Amino acid sequence: MNKATTIIPVIILVNACIWGFAMVMSSHKLSGTDAYQLIQPILSGSAGVSLLVVGGGLAGLAKKLKSKE
Repeated sequence: MNKATTIIPVIILVNACIWGFAMVMSSHKLSGTDAYQLIQPILSGSAGVSLLVVGGGLAGLAKKLKSKE
């Protein structure tokens, strides 16, 4: 799992799972209501985690590839 061709799809898959969880939880909270305040923490938390996973993962990958040069 050290190759870039393996790490990039894993990063993308984890990010997709985070957003899938956000969508499922949002729909669960919204069932029967119309209050945005219930889903705002879920969506903002997922956006933050997504930023960390994708940004950190790709930054780590870039650092790893640069050290091999």
